[in-house]
Parts: sequence; structure tokens; C-alpha cells
Amino acid sequence: MPTSYRSASANDAPRALFPGLMTFPAACFIVTLITDILYARSANMTWETFSIWLLTIGLIAAGIFVAVGLVQAFGQNRWPTMTLRIGYAIALVLALFNAFVHSRDAYTSVVPTGLTLSVLTVLVLLITWGLSLIAVRRTFPA
Repeated sequence: MPTSYRSASANDAPRALFPGLMTFPAACFIVTLITDILYARSANMTWETFSIWLLTIGLIAAGIFVAVGLVQAFGQNRWPTMTLRIGYAIALVLALFNAFVHSRDAYTSVVPTGLTLSVLTVLVLLITWGLSLIAVRRTFPA
């Protein structure tokens, strides 16, 4: 049974770089959701502090990566990957609003608005990953 394997080339490197880089901010946003849940259950300010630090680190990294990814997509005419980049941009905006909410004092810095924004950010990331998997399967059928 003949099997065709697509060989990797130098042109694949920039395409694979953006999703690989975005895993770091995505991990920060997912762990932010976990620390928000822990704060909502315990009211221990340490979890809120972890949340804002994770949001800040994730926002700095995501801001750089999304800006580079959008410039790359527009400059190199990579429209099939725009779904992924726009999804990450939406997650970035949600995380930015979440950081503003987390900058408030006391329990309301996380519950309920901060926790809701954390859930929405993670949902946007999951939807974006799902749509990107569909796009990759359509672009490179097995």
C-alpha cells in the first residue's frame, strides 16, 4: 500500500513557529483560570497574586507573538492561518480586560467578573485550537 509522506521544508518553519510560541501565553491563561478557581474557593490572596502575575506574563508574551503573527499573516499572504491568529487576538483582548479586573482590590478582583473572563479566555483558546485543527486537516489531507 503506497503511503505519501509530506516532507518538511524550510517554508514550514515560520508556519509552525507561531502556534508553538503561543502555547506559552495560552498556558499562562489556563493556569490563571485554575488560580482564579482556587481563589474563589479559598479567598487566599496568594492565588489572586498568582493570577495577576500569570496574566501579566501571558499578556506580554501574547502581545508580542500576536503582533508578529498578524504582521506575518498579512505580509506573507497566509490567509488560511488567519483564524488561528484572530482567535489568539480575541483571547489577548479578553485577557487584557481580565487583567484590568484583577487589578481591583479584595474579593471582587476575581469573583465573579475575573473568573468569568478567565473562563471566556480559555474557551476562546479551545475554540481557536479546534478551528485550527480543522483548517490543518483541510489544507493537508492525510
